[in-house]
Amino acid sequence: MKYLVAATPGPLPPSPEVFDAALDWLDAKEADGTFDCLYGFVEGGGFSVVNVESHAALLELMAEYPLYGMVVWDVKPLLAFREGVDTVRAKLVEAQAAMGGG
Repeated sequence: MKYLVAATPGPLPPSPEVFDAALDWLDAKEADGTFDCLYGFVEGGGFSVVNVESHAALLELMAEYPLYGMVVWDVKPLLAFREGVDTVRAKLVEAQAAMGGG
């Protein structure tokens, strides 16, 4: 399963040593293929596309991050492009029919 995982800095800054540990952790996850990509935001923080087997595995991975309790998380499950399009289109047809349009 793939997830978009974004982290933005929380109210308290980390120590330089914890910051360095977080950078090393991120580099390792990108190198081992856990992350498809890794990008930073200009204002701080960043995002990755993460590959894990389950929601629980994602939580475990996030909890390993050295800055886990010091960032604000935004997590979104991802679908491959066009995955689910048939479902969405069928619902659009159904809605249009219900409104008398079709």
